[in-house]
Amino acid sequence: MIGFLGAGDLVLLALIVTAAACAQMVSGFGFALMAVPLMGLAIDLKTAVVVSTICGTASNTYQAINDGHHRDARLVRLLTVASFLGMPLGLVILDRVDTDVLRVGIGGFVLVALVAVVRSDVATPVGGKTLEGLAGFVSGVLATSTSTNGPPLVLLLRSRGLSPEVFRATINTVFSIVSFVSIAMYAIGGKLTGEALVSMLVAVPGLGMGMYMGARLRGLVSPDVFWRIVAALLAATAISSIVSGLL
Repeated sequence: MIGFLGAGDLVLLALIVTAAACAQMVSGFGFALMAVPLMGLAIDLKTAVVVSTICGTASNTYQAINDGHHRDARLVRLLTVASFLGMPLGLVILDRVDTDVLRVGIGGFVLVALVAVVRSDVATPVGGKTLEGLAGFVSGVLATSTSTNGPPLVLLLRSRGLSPEVFRATINTVFSIVSFVSIAMYAIGGKLTGEALVSMLVAVPGLGMGMYMGARLRGLVSPDVFWRIVAALLAATAISSIVSGLL
């Protein structure tokens, strides 16, 4: 036993982070969507939300810096400010909602978001700043409550017809800024527990390996093709999360 976790849990955690980091490097998003439901098999789900946020920050920040010259500055500013407004509400939800309810909620949300993301292949520009602000606000709520804040931004940015380069740079810049603020809020709220810190340290090697693998695969595998492969696993883990929460 290491800290609060068994050796098997720690190995599983490292493998999950490796796969999620690889997926995010290739597609530009999806770390928390993949990591949080699967991490719930090894650690407490609320702890998984915190660990996912911390680990995802490294990948987000790397891509934000590396691809920064492609970002859409206007969208970054608007989506970041709107996210900040939603984050306090998300923290309240994380603090007050029962773990089993949260597990079912995350599983259901992942399934709905997964269908929406997979079906949003064709850009259909709709709405204006109001829709962009709403997407950012919802993303902020999800950032601190579930760590799965990507889908609202993914759907919005895809509807804007951005190139893959601009899409990746823009969404990861928002992710990076929001993640740092989320971590600060978790620290102030006492969410950085011993289990979370041990889990994070164990996850670091897997995080580095996943980012390296994803960077190598990015030029070999189409993000859309890779995302469809990941989608099958996401669907299975989301269903598992719902069932375990109900039982």
